[in-house]
Amino acid sequence: MNSILCQIRIHSKTPAKAIVISQTLWKHWGCKNGQSIKVQLGNKTVIARILTASVTGHKIFLSSDVAKQLSFPYPGTIRALYSDKTLKFGPVIGILTTGFCGNQDQPFGRRSQLFRSFIQAGAHEKPLFYVFTPEMVNWNNQTVWGWYFIQNRWQRFQSPFPDVIYERVPNRRAESLAQVQSCLRRFKQTTNCKVFNQGFFNKWSIHKMLSTHPLTSTFMPETFLPPTLQVLKSMLDEYQMVYLKPSGGSLGLGIFRITHHPGKGYYCRFHQGNRNVLHLFRSLEALIQHYFGSIDSPRFKKYLVQQGIRLIRHNNRPVDFRVHMHKDAGGNWNVVAIGSKAAGFGSITTHVRTGGSVISTDQLLGKTFRHHAFEVKKMIVRSAILIARTLEEKIDGPLGELGLDMGVDRNGRVWLFEVNAKPGRHIFLHPSLREAGRRSAKYITDYCLNLTNFI
Repeated sequence: MNSILCQIRIHSKTPAKAIVISQTLWKHWGCKNGQSIKVQLGNKTVIARILTASVTGHKIFLSSDVAKQLSFPYPGTIRALYSDKTLKFGPVIGILTTGFCGNQDQPFGRRSQLFRSFIQAGAHEKPLFYVFTPEMVNWNNQTVWGWYFIQNRWQRFQSPFPDVIYERVPNRRAESLAQVQSCLRRFKQTTNCKVFNQGFFNKWSIHKMLSTHPLTSTFMPETFLPPTLQVLKSMLDEYQMVYLKPSGGSLGLGIFRITHHPGKGYYCRFHQGNRNVLHLFRSLEALIQHYFGSIDSPRFKKYLVQQGIRLIRHNNRPVDFRVHMHKDAGGNWNVVAIGSKAAGFGSITTHVRTGGSVISTDQLLGKTFRHHAFEVKKMIVRSAILIARTLEEKIDGPLGELGLDMGVDRNGRVWLFEVNAKPGRHIFLHPSLREAGRRSAKYITDYCLNLTNFI
């Protein structure tokens, strides 16, 4: 059953334990005048009598007592869903994060603009949409001091626990904080709140899931964790180029690219500080010893080795693709944007911080594959959706957003390098993808409406 957008007013003349609805809603829902029903907002529930008033439109009047018990943050327009003597308002959406800085204009620092974009993009769907940290949760009275962006400014209101949490903890260090883990655990164990996109993915775990599945194994480069010296040598003999990556890393940090040139030795390229570094070693043993101490070191055992792929290029720079995906209001995966990222000169990754740049995907594919460009783009989209559906079967908890780092080699074959549970949004700064960025932000609300059964 679809929800209805209703005008909620808090009225002093409404009886204390009652709610009053317009005749339009009374006829639509088939309520009985004076009957007792459950009224819900987020995790809050009260029992109230439902009364009718001779007003038209989708109007609902709450007493101040009922509004207080529901922790209604402010009156206005919100969705209402009536079924089986239960009237549910919402959805209540919470973005869980860290890093509250107490600034009224930017309460969450530089990321305030990101959260604002999510809230504004879904505003016409009329959810109650706030941002909060674990410290803002009051477990005793089951409320949250949530930060809303309304009337063009950030405002704080006491609110009920959310129906759904979009987890946007910024990094692995913050994710591991005791207060974050405790907060998520209590929400999942003691409430009906759904949490999506919880946690960061482990590269090796994701690789094992997808490389052993018959539908996705062909997209996966050969990968080992931890690699032995013999594995490194045999992979370099076969591919001439491999990548060493920390299995729990992100943002391209700590990655080494090793290439073997017979007669010269082993070239190792990586990014350090604000520069790209290239070293030459006569032996693979010397290379490993220089960076890791030994192949048996605890640090090296957290690294995986991955087959190097000869990717298509732009101005002689390798290019990969960030495929940004969302679940829609129907619960279906959509590719919202494909950002083409060219590596910086001398860089082993396409990250912007190492000199990478976003370029037009259509222009790149058109220049590279000419009249086959449309088919290649369709192949990337189909592959991404297949990967997302397959991964979803293996992951605990719902997924609503993914960022896939994919590549196409010179033969037109599609590869998957990494899956991100909390993808960055820098590709949306490119002029050709700005509208896609707005659609991406709107999908957060759409998926929450699906998760909470409001549509």
